[in-house]
Amino acid sequence: MKPPDSITDGVVVLRELREGDRAATLSTMRDAVVARWLNMPVTPGDREFDSLLRVARDGRASGDRIDYTVTEQGDDVSLGAVIASRRHRDNYEIAYLAREEGRGRGLMTRAVRLLCDWLLEEGVGRIEVRTHPENEASQRLARRAGFQREGLERRSIWLHGERVDAIVWSLLPTDSR
Repeated sequence: MKPPDSITDGVVVLRELREGDRAATLSTMRDAVVARWLNMPVTPGDREFDSLLRVARDGRASGDRIDYTVTEQGDDVSLGAVIASRRHRDNYEIAYLAREEGRGRGLMTRAVRLLCDWLLEEGVGRIEVRTHPENEASQRLARRAGFQREGLERRSIWLHGERVDAIVWSLLPTDSR
């Protein structure tokens, strides 16, 4: 499956991560809300951005990971990211994050829906999201994007050096969205 360079619904644009996103991406990595729920470097800098850019390009080339930067139509500034990673049995797992300017306006929900719609159109049979039990904002986004809560996976994800529980959500081609 070859992901398109960009996907849009006329409001949100998903596009490939690029060198020009360095400052906005590093700002997002430093965001306290993002750092609370994701494993971000303590002091993100150029080396971490270069590594992320390499991982995104390698993942796209292999088909194992698809990173998209989220922007608004007409304003090419990164507001966050949506990432699809191939898992066992060709299922995909979605991750999403937004800097402060990208939160609370429905843009990330649109971005997740866009990526999921594309994956489902490509024949993916199952998409998953894992949220920390206390991350209510992420859980609301999963629900708005059409994901169904399946249950709690005990100590299934790593967060800040510890194994913690995760709520598993799924989206199937037959689910209403």
